[in-house]
Amino acid sequence: MLRSSKGFTLIELMIVVVIIGILAAIAIPNFMGMTNRAKVAQVKSSMHTAQVTVEDFATRNNGQYPNNAAATTADGALTFAQLLPGGAMPLNPFTAAPTNLDWSNALGTAPTTDPAGGISLNVIQTIAGGAWDAYDITGEDDQGAALSLVLTNQ
Repeated sequence: MLRSSKGFTLIELMIVVVIIGILAAIAIPNFMGMTNRAKVAQVKSSMHTAQVTVEDFATRNNGQYPNNAAATTADGALTFAQLLPGGAMPLNPFTAAPTNLDWSNALGTAPTTDPAGGISLNVIQTIAGGAWDAYDITGEDDQGAALSLVLTNQ
């Protein structure tokens, strides 16, 4: 009697499963690393958006930067938030909530209320009692480490 054999043996199937497992073990960590790098890049993009908005505010306000979220332009018409694209901070990529912009009067201050992916805008007076004329913008990744990008006008 002739027997026609079709299909795969158990050994062949097990080899395929092992190969797929090895490929997954290589690909998944790389994917996770790329996802995290993309989120950090989005935080840096949000930092740049804040920088452009601060400069826009200063242009409309005779060179003076906003010293808090309620500060308005010289004509009293626009606040910092109203100058942002869409009227609000972009979403924090790590929390999916709107980015909370911390305000401080000390350069280099890290964000405290939104440390994972947060941004801190630090505005100072270089001359005591003078205009708010200097700033820096700092941000953090999801581990709370300061990003390598610090935007400043100093």
